[in-house]
Amino acid sequence: MNAFDAIDMHPEIQDGEPVFSGTRVRIETFCDFMRIGVSVREFLQEFPSVTPDQVRDVCQLVGQQYSVERVKVLMQHTRMVSQSSGVTLGARG
Repeated sequence: MNAFDAIDMHPEIQDGEPVFSGTRVRIETFCDFMRIGVSVREFLQEFPSVTPDQVRDVCQLVGQQYSVERVKVLMQHTRMVSQSSGVTLGARG
């Protein structure tokens, strides 16, 4: 799984902010939880629609120092490229 497969953006879901694919849980919410010291286990208990694999993939991006804003820009770019080629990304659920 590509780390960006764990993330989706759609203008009608959470105002177009990056979310875990197939959910309405913002990536920013996850980052905020981690910043205040909430464990991944607690986060997954709080948001059961998010999978451990999705969290792992987003953690990889965060570990590479991708900010939520950077992820958003990359997702928008990827979506534009995929639309021009007819490929749909992040369409789960």
